[in-house]
Amino acid sequence: MTMKTKRFLSLLLCLLMMCAAAVCVNRSLFGHSLDQTASPSDPALPADTLTVMADGTAVIHTARLTSVPGYAGPVPLDIYVSDGMITGIRPLPNAETPSFFDRVLPLLDLWTGKSAEEAARVKADAVSGATYSSEAIIANVDAGISYYLSSGAASRQPAFPAKMWVALAVTLAACVIPLFVRNRLYNRVQLLANVIVLGFWCGQFLDYALMLRFLSSGMAFPAALVAAVMLVAAFIYPLFGRPQHYCNHICPLGSAQILAAGLCRYKIRIGRRVMKALDWFRKILWAVLMLLLWADVWTGWMDLELFRAFMFRSAPAGIIAAALLFVLLSAVVSRPYCRFVCPTGSLFKRSENIG
Repeated sequence: MTMKTKRFLSLLLCLLMMCAAAVCVNRSLFGHSLDQTASPSDPALPADTLTVMADGTAVIHTARLTSVPGYAGPVPLDIYVSDGMITGIRPLPNAETPSFFDRVLPLLDLWTGKSAEEAARVKADAVSGATYSSEAIIANVDAGISYYLSSGAASRQPAFPAKMWVALAVTLAACVIPLFVRNRLYNRVQLLANVIVLGFWCGQFLDYALMLRFLSSGMAFPAALVAAVMLVAAFIYPLFGRPQHYCNHICPLGSAQILAAGLCRYKIRIGRRVMKALDWFRKILWAVLMLLLWADVWTGWMDLELFRAFMFRSAPAGIIAAALLFVLLSAVVSRPYCRFVCPTGSLFKRSENIG
């Protein structure tokens, strides 16, 4: 059996594993619901959940998308999406105490102005002193955006703002130029562009949450074009002799670690036994996390991958601190997060048949 055949079979195995995870976690695959408890007449998602205004703006009414209540009852919202961008979120009449409800309204700014794909990644925290109201708002926004992305409306409203063209250009350059050019200066510029443009500016990277969402709901183009190119680099390039191309040349967090490595000449030497133990730790960790997905237990670990630190306005402080720690450690230890922890990187390695 040739190496190419082994890699193809490994890729197929990983695809089946991720499809199983999508079914277990989201009860859907490629946009088709597999929830046997729902009937065709189930009114959970009525036709008027989404309406389209005369100017093409989609309005998602969340009243019947979630059962998470506020302090005094439901907290429905209208989410306005124009050209794939969240242009506004308006609270509908509710029974919350006005003084408490006004305290959580600034939460809506976390999603406003972002693309639907970016908004789906936002992880908001409840406001102290108004926990029930804020948790209800967060649940309504999450449900509304998820419904929009899975309803097909996203494909009818192509979202590809100017900054995404820049992100696409950076991603294509990282996919193509390293195949023909080996220049240290260009490599540094490309890595820096990955961190600044793909990471901090556009929030474009591959992680488990994104891949499971694509497998469950499908990909809405052109909004998902950058991610699609990244997936090609991650899964298809290795079939043609370019292993770990995404991790080495595109991933914003991987790029940050490589850049940090150039800041210090001194490197910590890791013994063979320690290196082997760390490698086994990564493999066991990945296996445990996959089992959690298949068992639909603590699937929230996907939100703890350190890529989310690039979305620092909404990322938890712990994620930002951990990401910063690993980047600083990269100055003396080559890419520690990539090599010894990263679940997404472990999936890519498994798909390449390199363990």
